Amino acid sequence: MYSDFFSDLYKDVHGFRPRYVEETPEMLEYLMQEVESQIAQERADEDASINACMEAGAPDIDTAMRWLEEANVHSMWV
Repeated sequence: MYSDFFSDLYKDVHGFRPRYVEETPEMLEYLMQEVESQIAQERADEDASINACMEAGAPDIDTAMRWLEEANVHSMWV
């Protein structure tokens, strides 16, 4: 069970399943921190995109998000 979790987490971070990677507590901690970092970056990117739409004339956040969805930008964060 732990091996499946490690493999899934590794794939989330690197985009592929691990081969010949030792499953140590340090590696697990690194992977968890990296996922958190990637999530934070995705949120910052989404906020920047929403703010750009607001500056371009969107009257509110809902409209900005709709514009992003229509431009298929939002799908990158889902």
